[in-house]
Amino acid sequence: MSIDYISLYKSAQTELETLREEKVELERSIANRDAQIAALIQTMNAIAPLVGEKALDDSSILATENPPAGMTGCIRTILAKACEPLSASEIRDKLESIGFDMKSYSNPLATIHTILRRLTESSQVEAHYEMDSTAPGGKKFAIAAGKGIVIEKVAGKTFQIGKMKGLIGVGKITRRRAEHE
Repeated sequence: MSIDYISLYKSAQTELETLREEKVELERSIANRDAQIAALIQTMNAIAPLVGEKALDDSSILATENPPAGMTGCIRTILAKACEPLSASEIRDKLESIGFDMKSYSNPLATIHTILRRLTESSQVEAHYEMDSTAPGGKKFAIAAGKGIVIEKVAGKTFQIGKMKGLIGVGKITRRRAEHE
């Protein structure tokens, strides 16, 4: 009796993709809950003096979440979990909402721009230029295609020239970490 390794491999591959998709959904839920918690803490801290209460100390809450070390790691994580490209100021706001300590940076936005430039130069992040964006120059950033994006061919022809792959026709683009509509 022979073992059908091909079907075993395909079955494992399917299960792996299912588990990855479930993990992405769970991470997205956690990110949503973190944002809700941060917003509630901010709201409660704004209302606390009006009702005679002390502001909440949210440092103990944030300490349990284990954010990646350093600003670069946090920016990578924020972009990986984002459903759409983000501007540098949106990234700054998200860093603040997760409790990243920016007091040691004299100009945090300049540091974020430097990190985004380096990540773009190393092809880990892609810059998107949007004319109707509120970002200065319309520049937004996302994890590079191939680092979180799946392109499913709907109709047309795929091609490869050296290391570059492409599709001529119609395709469905899906983020592994968050789906685009």
